[in-house]
Amino acid sequence: MKNLIAILLIWVISISAFSKPRISFSQISDNPDYIQNQVLFNPNNIYTWIQNTGVFNQDIRTNNTPGFMWPSGSSRFAIFTTGLSIGAKVNDSIRLASCSYKGEYWPGYINNGSPDSNSYFKFYKITRGDGPSNPDWLNWYRMVPYGAPYYDVNNNGVYDQGIDTPGVKNAQQTIFICMTDGFPGSHNQSEGFSGGTRPLFAEMHLTAWGYSKTAYSDMQFFRYEIINKGSNIWDSTYMAFITDADVGDAVDDFVGCDTARHLGYAYNADNQDGTGNPPSYGANPPAVGMIMLKGVHIKGSNPFDLNMTSFTYFGAPWVLCETDANQPLSAYYFLKGRKNDGSYWRHPNTKEKVFKVYTGNPENNEGWTEFGYNGNPNMGQIRNCIGGDTITTYPCNPGDMKYILGTGSSKLIVSPGDTQKIIMCQLIARGTSNVNSVTKLKQLADAAWSLYNNNFVIGIENISTEVPAAFSLYQNYPNPFNPVTKIRFDIPTDSRLSGNDNVVLKVYDILGKEVETLVNGKLQPGTYEVTWDASGFGSGVYFYRCLVSGFSETKKMVVLK
Repeated sequence: MKNLIAILLIWVISISAFSKPRISFSQISDNPDYIQNQVLFNPNNIYTWIQNTGVFNQDIRTNNTPGFMWPSGSSRFAIFTTGLSIGAKVNDSIRLASCSYKGEYWPGYINNGSPDSNSYFKFYKITRGDGPSNPDWLNWYRMVPYGAPYYDVNNNGVYDQGIDTPGVKNAQQTIFICMTDGFPGSHNQSEGFSGGTRPLFAEMHLTAWGYSKTAYSDMQFFRYEIINKGSNIWDSTYMAFITDADVGDAVDDFVGCDTARHLGYAYNADNQDGTGNPPSYGANPPAVGMIMLKGVHIKGSNPFDLNMTSFTYFGAPWVLCETDANQPLSAYYFLKGRKNDGSYWRHPNTKEKVFKVYTGNPENNEGWTEFGYNGNPNMGQIRNCIGGDTITTYPCNPGDMKYILGTGSSKLIVSPGDTQKIIMCQLIARGTSNVNSVTKLKQLADAAWSLYNNNFVIGIENISTEVPAAFSLYQNYPNPFNPVTKIRFDIPTDSRLSGNDNVVLKVYDILGKEVETLVNGKLQPGTYEVTWDASGFGSGVYFYRCLVSGFSETKKMVVLK
């Protein structure tokens, strides 16, 4: 009966096919961060919105409003909307959980094969320094069974209220929501990326977080845990971020990708974006993009990880098969890295089939970009559709481009109960020109990759590219200190290290009580330096210990205030 009431409520809310579906039990109240079933995500220089249908980078307080503002407070926008869409074959029929402009997810979970929800399934938002006065902080434990992250202070593998810290460690802000596409009323062909199929019965645990530290203040991170909670296998599964990237003015953009960095991006086609009055950027406009830090994982006898398996686009009205997806099959083709009629993208020089377009360097006109192939503007693209021209090349036109950053495979099978994890970073950079902004974006992407590879440990730096010959823990410096010191250690390449071993660096007081964990994660071989701020601790003798796969060493340091 409970499920029937919930389904009837959802059906009433979604009567209008062209209204954005919203669930009424999300807690909005008078908190300005929670408006019209969306939450403000503003941990740093990027100011954006996340909706409880899975869509983000869109502001639904008013119609047709972008949501990704940068810099924060500038009223200039770089992205109109984004969402993670899923497509798979279920019993040889295509099913989608589409997410682009409206989204086919609602707050809730799958309960014994059926969608369910209650007032606890809503946005939870934690900002650094929060405590029990924030109801989301106080009730975080309710979402821990659904994947809400926390810092395990006492390292016992269990969330202990009042001891452990909600949210991602060291993040300025963390947002969490549990959603599902299992409610039939959430599926509608007016979604924007041709929704309207039967549900996949996916349960999505979404965590978004960001850091205020300058090095990471122009990037935000999104982690998805996607569980097949249905009774059917998902076959030939593809997932992709569908992004309408409007860098200031909406109709003058190019797109491109960097295959080594698994980065897809959009940038202005020339060096002047609009007049410079908001929402445009004027001269030297930025470039905005997304990195597929972790893609889907194929299991079985030969398991392997996938990252960015495709980068394409749609929205070009001058090529029929590159226009929007208006049928589920067209959307599924896009998710696979093809055009909306199933035809392949082709390289303008080699004529070979490709799944990643515009892989060159815009700043120096090397390789294939929307400026052409090696600077030849007449070799920008092949406008082929099924039965059409596969040889003639054409110049590219700037436009209102929507890019598709995909991960998936015809070999990806997601069985009932299986979980897939995706981690994405969205970031933005501004250089001395529109194309130099792309170069700056790639440099910023390197910083994001470094943070990811260091397991998101803030305050740790890889200070040498040389691989040490042996494990070493150095004396901290300065010592004595007040209140900040640095600790250096070496991680070698060693047969005893499996690559899956955590490096642990902890601080203890004179009685041997653990007072701080500085590092607890996987690190690549190298020399690292960690900063410890003892502002919250008294004068005295402390010890720090580094442990990894049988290597262990302890040293003494002195806080002198």
